[in-house]
Amino acid sequence: MTHEANATPRILVDTSILIDFYQDRRPFSDLAVQLMVAESFGDVELWASAKSFNDVFYALSRRCEDTALQRTFKESLAWLNVCSVDKGDIERATERAWPDFEDCLVSLAAEKVGADFLVTRDARGFERSRVPALSPQELFDYLERERGITYDTMDW
Repeated sequence: MTHEANATPRILVDTSILIDFYQDRRPFSDLAVQLMVAESFGDVELWASAKSFNDVFYALSRRCEDTALQRTFKESLAWLNVCSVDKGDIERATERAWPDFEDCLVSLAAEKVGADFLVTRDARGFERSRVPALSPQELFDYLERERGITYDTMDW
């Protein structure tokens, strides 16, 4: 699937960004929240791999109450599209033989949805990705430079 260059940028967020958001891990969660705001204004289209939810749950369930975490997952589906991972994705990931299988699956999900960018805090893990990997700040720099869109943070 290809995505038109002038269309709203389609962004697949890595598991690390989801963990930042769901755990409110400061200062990283500020940029994760800005991604949600950008999506709510229609400035980006946000996607995540279904597998990432399993990984987030595993990583956070020791620190968070299970039902509260699941409720938060459900609420986030209002602004976050989800891409499934299937047998073909597993086969492609094994053929690519990345050192980090999870990152390969996330990269394949980005390809599957026609993402313009994969947003992560671990760009090194996506050096082999066919979808360019950016940090959240690099994405916001791109939005400002290429589309004239800026977001200011607010203290609550």
